[in-house]
Amino acid sequence: DPSGFTPSSADTVCSSLTCKSTDCCTANPTCGGSSYPCPGHYSPHDASTVCSSLNCSLEDCCTANPTCGSSSYPCPGHYSPHDASTVCSSLNCSLEDCCTGFFAVYPTCGSVNFTCDVGYTAKNASTLCASSVCNATDCCVASVIPTCGSVSYSCPAGYAPKSTETVCLSSVCNSTDCCTAYPTCSSVSFPCPEGYEAKAASTQCPSSGCNLTDCCTA
Repeated sequence: DPSGFTPSSADTVCSSLTCKSTDCCTANPTCGGSSYPCPGHYSPHDASTVCSSLNCSLEDCCTANPTCGSSSYPCPGHYSPHDASTVCSSLNCSLEDCCTGFFAVYPTCGSVNFTCDVGYTAKNASTLCASSVCNATDCCVASVIPTCGSVSYSCPAGYAPKSTETVCLSSVCNSTDCCTAYPTCSSVSFPCPEGYEAKAASTQCPSSGCNLTDCCTA
């Protein structure tokens, strides 16, 4: 009997003096032709699959779906794995079969308007936090913030330099970060002695300390 056929009864009478396959064999059905129903957690073979006998079986027409454990399905970050014994919905396990996401529970840095401290740069607003409460580790990365000395910041006229170790407030230093404006006669309330006339209150002193020459006229 050729493959895919089931032998007829031994006492079957042939149609001529020479027996043929059509006399002595019956073609086995296909899984599609028999409409074999695969139970839950089994995936059907191709409809053209020929069964091993006249009655199709589970082994002929169906393959058991794998489990999340047997397929070693890897859940990505911020997803929690299902039990290893969970049976997948098809022969190829999927994210929906084997993992539960935290997206409905955990916020993003943008959704809570997380603010990073000075010296840190904010990550993308869509960054998902690792728990229900966002923190600096989730939402910020340390910035490369210079000091006034590391960039050799030069203060403009009328300003005194701060310490070279002063840390700037961003990646670009400016006069607010690195300089202190010299005082005016008014800001230090410089008193001119008798016989001297005070200069304009807005007169800026040429150094960090005002004196008689700076603020008064004889």
